[in-house]
Amino acid sequence: MHAAEPMPDTPAGRLVNSSRVLVIGHRGAARHAPENTLVSFREAAKAGADVVELDYMLTSDAVQVVFHDKTLDRTTDAPAVLGRRGLAIHDVTAAELRRLDAGRWFDPRYAGARAPTLAEALDLIQKDRVTMIERKEGPADACIELLRQKELVDKVVIQAFDWDYIADARKLAPSAVLGCLGNKELSPARIKQIQAAGAQLIGWSDNDVNAAFIKTAHAAGLKVWVYTVNSPARAKQLVAGGVDGIISDDPGLMVRLRAAGWR
Repeated sequence: MHAAEPMPDTPAGRLVNSSRVLVIGHRGAARHAPENTLVSFREAAKAGADVVELDYMLTSDAVQVVFHDKTLDRTTDAPAVLGRRGLAIHDVTAAELRRLDAGRWFDPRYAGARAPTLAEALDLIQKDRVTMIERKEGPADACIELLRQKELVDKVVIQAFDWDYIADARKLAPSAVLGCLGNKELSPARIKQIQAAGAQLIGWSDNDVNAAFIKTAHAAGLKVWVYTVNSPARAKQLVAGGVDGIISDDPGLMVRLRAAGWR
């Protein structure tokens, strides 16, 4: 079996290659704060997450912004403020998005939270943590260009379900740490695709991962991070099976479990 892309000797590469199981805060600390907002990212860092995960898309005026859903309705007041339901990020400008409340839906205490730009999120998270950037929409060149401007290419992890995007990112940023997201079976053909894309890690659905899966991925030279794990019992099971990273809505819980030796 061919090996995966080697892990670079960079700040991000050294963290991902470390022997301890990493804790990745999903959309920040989505169990405790409104997902994909600066307050959620602060909460994840405060909880001790090693890595803070976020999603990004493009507005109609091509600004990279942090957001997850296909429409604005669930996590903002877009229907009230913009007068329409079902609007997507690419239907609004960055200025229009800035008008929307992205916190009140979660809890009135967070009223006034906004969906930040990717640049704003990086400025906050990279002060003392590593960002895992999940691409939902947008070309690789714009993301890599932003990272170059901020001198962060070697200090973040980039992942996507679109493995062609990962291949594009690899060409643009040979030293980047890249991950292919997926689910279901990890077949030899899929391993080949992941290796061809130039990824060093995979982020895989919790529903489809067991010890044998992890062993197969490791044999192919791939680190394994699993999403989204909120159960202590399941986290312990995955750690016993050799997982490299736990992606959780409750990073503080996972950090405490790790401190107790995953017992």
